[in-house]
Amino acid sequence: MGLDASVIVVNHDGRAYLDACLAAIFRAEPVEVLVVDSGSSDGAQHEAAARWPLRLIELEGNLGPSAARNRGLREARCDHVILIDNDVEVSEGCLERLIDDLRQDPGLVLVQARSLLGDAQGAIHYDGGNFHYVGLIALRNWYRPQEENHERGFVACDVAVSLCCAARRDALLEVGGFDETMFILFEDLALSYALRMRGHRIGVDTTAVCIHKGGTKGLSTRGEGGGYAAQRSFLHSRNRWIFLLTHYRWRALIAFAPGFLVYGLVHMAFVVRKGHLGAWWRGKVALVRLRRELALRRAHVQRGRSLGDRDLVKAPPLTLNPGLSRGGVGAMVRRSLDALLSFCYHIGRWAA
Repeated sequence: MGLDASVIVVNHDGRAYLDACLAAIFRAEPVEVLVVDSGSSDGAQHEAAARWPLRLIELEGNLGPSAARNRGLREARCDHVILIDNDVEVSEGCLERLIDDLRQDPGLVLVQARSLLGDAQGAIHYDGGNFHYVGLIALRNWYRPQEENHERGFVACDVAVSLCCAARRDALLEVGGFDETMFILFEDLALSYALRMRGHRIGVDTTAVCIHKGGTKGLSTRGEGGGYAAQRSFLHSRNRWIFLLTHYRWRALIAFAPGFLVYGLVHMAFVVRKGHLGAWWRGKVALVRLRRELALRRAHVQRGRSLGDRDLVKAPPLTLNPGLSRGGVGAMVRRSLDALLSFCYHIGRWAA
């Protein structure tokens, strides 16, 4: 018996990965596979459509993964959907386990597969995460060797990273899907928060494993030697505040303002060190220009919430790329920052 789900593959110039991604998906014999192509120029999407029994949907340019996922959600025929990026290869049984998780728990609306790094055998990459009150994800088991982690099965968490996850289609569409103004980066956090604030459950299945092969070109920062692109500084500068301004209540924004200031100053120092001050400033200008869209998005997101911000967010240690602040002065700065952010959180939580 095949997989009773619609599989939505998001593709942009995925020639190096798309065929292997689809081969692994079709082993599960899903009801349908949709490839939503966002402005590819390498022709891989047409080659895939000629080889595999899939439905190709081509967007009018590179609109980003948020727009591509939303289009797939609207076009999907099944109540249960699986969202997969083109650089992900699922292991045998991965998709079946994710759909079983949804069937066994009616309150669960979004569940992620555990992803391993394609260039670091056995290292955990994305394994779900939890909300940090300054508008970030505290990632679980980030770069931890898989043999050191003994979790088995489903684990509840706050954030599912959408590189490979299963969802209840209607629940995602009810909250407006992925925020297309973000293009990419923070869209997983925003969607997860919109679902959790309505009381829905999210998690990761540690036995549903996939390999994350490539990452987003020009944005991913893998390993100790991974660089940090100026475009990522731009998106971080803009999208974190898109999330905060649309999802937090006003009193939470005021209560947590000292923590936002502390984090903002440290991030600014990082941006200056990287030579990305111009990209950071462009992000803030772009944020201001989106004010009307943000007001509409905020009105939609806030409808139907049942949990307050202080019920959702905490102040766990920040997640940093391996090699950053691992020792010496950097490690001391990181510990001090975590402690200061925790202090600001506990002071502000009562008013949030």
